Formats: sequence, structure tokens, C-alpha cells
Amino acid sequence: MSKDSLSHIIKVVFLVLFISFILDKIVFHLLNKVSDQVFSGQSIGKLNHYLKVKDELDLIVFGSSRANHHVDPTLLTTPSFNMGVNGKMIAYFATLMKLLPKGKEQIILLHIDPSNAYINYYKAGDLRFLSTKYNRYETIKMETDRMGQQNILQKFYWSLSYNGMILGILKNYFSPNYDYKNYWGYDPIYPSNPQRKIFEEILKTEKEITCQDTLTLDEIHQIYLEEIKLFCDKNNKQLIVFTSPEYNDNCKNDNLQFSALMKKMGFTYYDFSDFFKTNNSISYWKDKLHLSNKGAEIFTQEMKRIIFE
Repeated sequence: MSKDSLSHIIKVVFLVLFISFILDKIVFHLLNKVSDQVFSGQSIGKLNHYLKVKDELDLIVFGSSRANHHVDPTLLTTPSFNMGVNGKMIAYFATLMKLLPKGKEQIILLHIDPSNAYINYYKAGDLRFLSTKYNRYETIKMETDRMGQQNILQKFYWSLSYNGMILGILKNYFSPNYDYKNYWGYDPIYPSNPQRKIFEEILKTEKEITCQDTLTLDEIHQIYLEEIKLFCDKNNKQLIVFTSPEYNDNCKNDNLQFSALMKKMGFTYYDFSDFFKTNNSISYWKDKLHLSNKGAEIFTQEMKRIIFE
């Protein structure tokens, strides 16, 4: 191949890359324009809603589905928001917490399951669910990069941030699930009669489990617990860590160890695992880990009494 031919090929490749780079930025900004108008659905709507109202809130609830379905923040104080998201863990919520206004006094209720704090295979993969904001919020970019959860191509081709999310965004753009102006993040569960009967059958056939004796705190939980504590202490946030009720928590080693850790690190911590132990009704539950709307209302009201009164 002659030098002229090679030079021509290189020029064509660079031209193609340049055009693709420009087109990517155009697509990215168009997707941002659409997605920024979406405020329903857990794929991006709830995140957008949180980012819209976070500076005005007096109380925010963070955590997994066991926060999302269990705590009605409007029963605690207003303005408030439940930023619980199914399947998410500490890296996701610590990152969102770091986006809160620095000077405003706010109460943060952070749900953590002790069993999750000692799993030792958590890699902060839930940060990928913040990918649409990767090239728009420096904090999200920094946390994603340091936990090794970034897509390298995403640094150059920004529209890749929306990979796998476009259909959900379009659906909620054209047909929102609810009016976000009347929604504050809490998603109560209303179990059907068939679901309740299935749960009753599961309880009848429940097998004995073996509890772990030796527990080691997950390294990522250690990192983020320290950073959350520092952030809240520096930025006028009252941080309260809690664990939601379980139908029957038969393994207590992790609870005891986590409670001791919270005390050592200077956290205010409430373990509500056995909240319904002496007054347990099947009507309070959807399954062993998730309360029904009835159970969640009772729990929230009692949480308010215990923590705030």
C-alpha cells in the first residue's frame, strides 16, 4: 500500500470518527431534552423528580425496596421525599446524597439491611443506573469512575448513557404513570388475596436456615459509611440509619454486629427488624421482607413516634 493510500484511509477514518462524535452529541442533547421532562417511572422519572426537588426538602428517605415500600415520608414531615429504589444499595444512595445542598438543614433516613453490609461480593454495580447523568453531574461521574462501573466508550460517546432505557423513557414521556406533583416517592403495596394465600403457604413450608457465625464488613460499605458520615457532619444533615421490619429474622449475628459498628462509628441507628414480632398479622405483609400498605402505615407512624417525638 502506498503512502498516499494509507494517508487517505487515515483521513477517512478520522473524518468518520469526527462525524460520529458530533452526531453522538446531537443525539445526547436531544435525549436529554426528552428525558428531562419525564418524572414518572423508576427507570429515570423518580431520579429526575428527586433532582428537581432535592434542594427544597426537609427530609429524604434513601434505600432499597424496603425503604421505598415501607416509609411514607409525608407522615413524618413535609416537604419530604422517599428516594427508595428497588434493588439499589449504598453506592447508589451515597452518590445521590452527595448531590444535596451543602448548607440546608435536612434529615436523612438511610435504610441498610445488615445482611447486605456483610455480603462481600457487592461491586457498586447499581451506579450504572445513574448512567444517564454520568456526563452531566461531576459527582456521579467521579463515583462511577472510582468504583470501576463506567463504560469507557461512554466518556467519548455520551448517548451510550441511554442504552437500554430509551423505550422506558418514551413510554413515560408520552404516557406518565401518575401525576408527579402529587407523588412523594412512597410506593405502598396492596397484596391481592391470591398473593396473601401464596405467602401463607410459603410460611407453612419454611425450612430452617443456617446462620453465618463469621462476618466481615463489605469494603464498599465501609468506604461509603465513612463518607456519608463525614458529608452529613459537614453539611448540616441529621443522618439516621435504620433497618426495616422482617416477618421473622432468624439470624441475629449480622444485626448485632452491625448495631455495634453503627455505635462505634457514631451513627444514630434503629434496628426495626423485630418491630412486628409481638403483634404480627399476615395482613401487614406482602412477603417476608416487604410490608403491605397496612403494615407500612403502622410502621411509619411508630417510626415517627420513636425517632421524632
